[in-house]
Parts: sequence; C-alpha cells; structure tokens
Amino acid sequence: MKIIVIGAGELGRLLASALSEEDHDVVLVDSDTDELDRISGKIDGMTIAGSCSSVKILKEAGAETADALLAVSGDEAANIVACQIANKLGVKHTVCRLYSDECFSEEDAIGPATFGLWRTFSSPEESADKILAVLANPITLESITFTNPDAAMLVLEITRSSVLQGVRIRDIPGPELLRKIRFAALLRDRQLLVPHGDTLLIPGDRVYVAGRKEDIDAFVKWATPENAGTPSRIIISGDDAASVILARKAHELGFGIRMIVRDEKTGEKIQDEVPPDVMVLHGDPTDESLLDSAGISAADVFVSVTQDDEENILSCIIAKRLGAKKVVSLTHRPEYIRIAREMGPIDCAFSATLVAANSVLRLLEGGNKRVDVQLQSFKAAISEFRIAHSSPLCGKTLSAAKLPASLILALVFRGSEIFAPAGDTVLLEGDIVVAVVTRDTMRALDKLFPAK
Repeated sequence: MKIIVIGAGELGRLLASALSEEDHDVVLVDSDTDELDRISGKIDGMTIAGSCSSVKILKEAGAETADALLAVSGDEAANIVACQIANKLGVKHTVCRLYSDECFSEEDAIGPATFGLWRTFSSPEESADKILAVLANPITLESITFTNPDAAMLVLEITRSSVLQGVRIRDIPGPELLRKIRFAALLRDRQLLVPHGDTLLIPGDRVYVAGRKEDIDAFVKWATPENAGTPSRIIISGDDAASVILARKAHELGFGIRMIVRDEKTGEKIQDEVPPDVMVLHGDPTDESLLDSAGISAADVFVSVTQDDEENILSCIIAKRLGAKKVVSLTHRPEYIRIAREMGPIDCAFSATLVAANSVLRLLEGGNKRVDVQLQSFKAAISEFRIAHSSPLCGKTLSAAKLPASLILALVFRGSEIFAPAGDTVLLEGDIVVAVVTRDTMRALDKLFPAK
C-alpha cells in the first residue's frame, strides 16, 4: 500500500517505521524541516517538508494515487484539513487523530463523513480504555483485542501466591479448559520464550494467554488468588483528557475514584467534568503526605497518566511503597516503556504512543497480512494472516509444515469458530491465523502467507 503519514512526532515516526518495515510505500510529511532531516535516515521512506494543509504538498506526497492517509499530528484542526484535501484528491482511507468530538454534532448531522474522514481515533480515549481493561482484575497486566470481537489475549503475571507458580503448563488442572486456550508467549527476564507443555511457570513470568473471551475470563477467574479481592478503590493522578475519561468510565463501572491534580485551577475545572462524588485533590503526586491524604494505603490501584513520564514512573514507585496493591504508569516517549517495565514496583506500564499506533494499525486492512498489535513488553507484534490457496500451509497439518522455530501461532479464526491450533490442525483457505511475530521472523513469513 502507498501510505502518507502526516506529522513527524512520536506517533508519526513510529507508524512510518512500522509500516515501512511491512514493505508499505510510506511518505512522511511535516513542516519541521529540522525534524525531518534528523529522522530521514532512520525510516525507509520518503520525507517531505511542508504544510499538510497545502494541496501542492499533498500532491507532491502522492495523494492522488495513495491508498491511505494517516493524519496523526498534534494539531487536530490540521489533521482534519489534511484529510479533507486528501479525500477530494481521491484518497478513500483517511484516518484522523482527534482530541475531542466537539467538531461533530449528531443533532446537526455533522459527523466524520462531513469532513471526508474514513476513520477517527482519540489518543486520550484509547489510552484510558487500555488502562481500564486491567483495572478489574489484580493479576491482569494487559488486554489485547483482535479483528474477531469474540477473541482476546490477556497478559497475566505469575506471582508467588499464584496457583500457577511452580506448575508445568501440561499439569494445570482443568484439561477441558486448557484445551480451549493457548499459552501464546512468555516473557521471562526480558526474553520472549515459546511456551510448551513442559514449561515450568515461575514467579515473575508474564504469560500471554489467548482464546475465546469467555474461556479466557473463566481461566483468569480460576487463576486469580482467592485472597486477591476485587479492586474497588482507584486513585488517578493526571490533569488532561485521558485522566478525565478514565475517571468517568471507571466510575460508571462502579469504582470509587479519587484524583490528584497538580494545579488547583485545573483541578477545579476537572471537578466540574467528573461525577460529583469523585474527590479531586490538589498537589504533587510524588508528595507522600498528599498520597497518604488520598488514602494510598487502602487503594487497590494507583494510576498515573500525567504528561510527565518521569513523574508518572516516580509517583507509581512511591505509591507502591506506600501500600497501593497495583500501580499503572502511562508513558509518552516509546523508549520509556522499557524503563518503566523493568522497574519491579510498577505492575503495568503502557506507552500512549504505542497504544495510539496500535489503534491506527487495526484500522488498516489490506492483502493477507495485518499487523494488529505491537506488544508493549518487547519488540514483537501480533499479526493476523489470511491463508491463501497458494500458501504452503493450506491443506496441511501444522506438524507437517516447516515453520520458523520462533513463530508462535496463537489462534485460528474460521468463520464463527475460534480455536487454538495444535499439531494436527489443518489450515484451510480463508482461515485467519493469529501469530506472535518478531522482526527476525517477519521476513520469513512472506512465503508462508502469499498474497494470493
């Protein structure tokens, strides 16, 4: 596909890099010539300096023949204008990054289509939803979704009190349930491992478990220690849209919410935007006395989603030390995700940029290969592949196929069926295979999953 990316910020650079690695023809447009000069050698694609609201610049970028335009700059209005122009020039698939829905009005019949927007996404809402998915269960570290809405993958932590610690996968009780799910990957000591039946689970392991949602939920319920309790009290540190969205949605689910906002005036504004029984405190979230006042020792979850990555990480470490059962940190610079994940006290860490990039990648469909999620914990991705008639895997059992040793097949979607593949599984034309793929593996997959 020929794809134009508008905006060379953190998100634009990440998308341009990921898409070019997938052999897409990528053009990156930004008005900051210095920034483009700095990154031009780091991505396999063309860069063009100029305004994204310029018809001339968009034509130079190839908008008249482009398959998609991704407007992901930090300027919402500029993103909308770029999509409008691209749509007029013939680009059907325009994806627009928004920060609010104030430019739309259902009452006045003004929606995304009015501006030529094919798909839209909100970075703050995507981050809030990502965090929301790990609040309800103490051992869930991440939730991953697929094109099939009935399938899911959860990342679970093996703790010293876990019923799974010291158990080999093949010996996990409940073989009937175990046949319905797949231990798709395991992260141990910063290394991605391929789990097998004889893999012994140990404290500190993070396991990726995939299957039908109802089966995954049943497994997680069984695996959660009885004394873990159900999280109910949450403290959120943050002063922007993501924190407000998270507070509202968590409150709707029945959580008791307290918020910490550094600036008093901003806090007063947020107090008007959240439910009246949400307590908003003002001050430094790294101040132990303020955290004590917020009730940190009795908090089930502490979440820090400020724009300051260092503050998010530090406040989570302090909150954990003061008694918070689970702490969740948001970062914005992609490289900070590894730093946060490697700090023992931090239970969950998400990159807002990576969350947004995954949202965009989910919207792009084409050919037989689709990158669904770039994993937060290591340099790998979850990809969905459609089995073509010409694929060497079509009509063969997996045990007879010559698969790369590091390739992990997690799930198969066949019509309404969702199942974990085994050695005797025969893949059929039209099947969608979910795989955990590393960069080393990706290049070897073109022959296994040809376009036709």
